[in-house]
Amino acid sequence: MIRNIRLEVQKILHLPYLLLSVAGIIALCLTATGETDVGGRQISIFSLMIRSEDASSQHVALELWRAGIGGWLIVFAPMLLTVGYMISLSGERQNGQIRFALMRSGKLRYCISKVCGGALAGGIIFLIGYAVFGLLMMIRFPLLSTLPVEEQEFYLMGSSLAMEVVKYLIGAFLYGMTGSLFGIGVAIVFRDKYMLICLPFMINYIYQQVLSKLSLECWASENYEKITWIEAMKPESIMNISGNVIWLIPFVAMLVLYVVLIGIFYLSMKLSRVQ
Repeated sequence: MIRNIRLEVQKILHLPYLLLSVAGIIALCLTATGETDVGGRQISIFSLMIRSEDASSQHVALELWRAGIGGWLIVFAPMLLTVGYMISLSGERQNGQIRFALMRSGKLRYCISKVCGGALAGGIIFLIGYAVFGLLMMIRFPLLSTLPVEEQEFYLMGSSLAMEVVKYLIGAFLYGMTGSLFGIGVAIVFRDKYMLICLPFMINYIYQQVLSKLSLECWASENYEKITWIEAMKPESIMNISGNVIWLIPFVAMLVLYVVLIGIFYLSMKLSRVQ
């Protein structure tokens, strides 16, 4: 089983698809808001990068690295994370390779390796993209170590810099797995290439809009406790790793949904004519 999953990850991380996805993630991180001026105008991280040295020194790399999770990234990430997965699965369906794979491993093993391979590949893709984005921030903006100790404590909130970096890298991997749910689910259920391209984006966009609407309603009614639970259901909340039950919600939900997808995939294989 481990070997099958590893082979699936290798197929999905085919270099052209990997480079396309990683480049897209970096570009979307750069479009996130890095600063809001006195007039309320949002300034992107990319705009801050191309400013003069004096203007860009007002921010530190860690601050903007964290800010990269937002904006258009959370809308388009599911589509970028599963490009290789959708192309790989679609290709196997068209050239008949599924029959040979089923003869070697069986339907259940095939479904588990496909779904788990897609999830791990999505995590790796986002981890690479977010890590490279972090390196760009380190190159262009001042490091946290250049600030006075009091200001460093403000950004670290009692933690250490190394621990914060490790937590965010692990969180990036988990977010990549979570974001891949949309594309993997669509690829399992649908075969039309236009559906495969558009639906992950559309489903994620609708999901984000529903959560935003619920949050606004809770703010209007001052139901702050409910807002916390709604925020926990956002895929990006999985990056805030902690032992709190609020963090466990998206983590457990992700695992349960992947088990459900394996079940749906297996059921569709049983009902199909592929032998």
